[in-house]
Amino acid sequence: MSGIIGIFKALVGKCETKELAPGLWSLENGVVRVKLGEVTDLAVKGGAVYLQGKGLEIPILIVRTEDDRYFAFNNKCTHGGRKIDHVPGESRLRCCSIGHSTYDYDGNVIKGMAKGPIAKYETEISGADLIVRL
Repeated sequence: MSGIIGIFKALVGKCETKELAPGLWSLENGVVRVKLGEVTDLAVKGGAVYLQGKGLEIPILIVRTEDDRYFAFNNKCTHGGRKIDHVPGESRLRCCSIGHSTYDYDGNVIKGMAKGPIAKYETEISGADLIVRL
């Protein structure tokens, strides 16, 4: 049954990564500030969230890696524009479409029909916040 559900999700472009509640992040002058201490999906290594709205032109995917680094990416596949998921336990990202284009942590295409890399944004920890510079 889960195989059928997975195929259906890929057909409609449904990702596993959850959207971060608007009250847990802000955008000002091209800088995103995420309240890390309040984001349960990033409290564990291998977690991920995405941000959209609030003035963002394109959604952002934020990943906490297994080796405890944070990365932020443009969350729009360059093939069909679908969102992207972090693949837990692996150092890669995957488009949520049926084609499953795959990217590395530098945003480069590993495989699939993606037309080019996705943008990667600079991140840093400042106090209890994650800062993403767009």
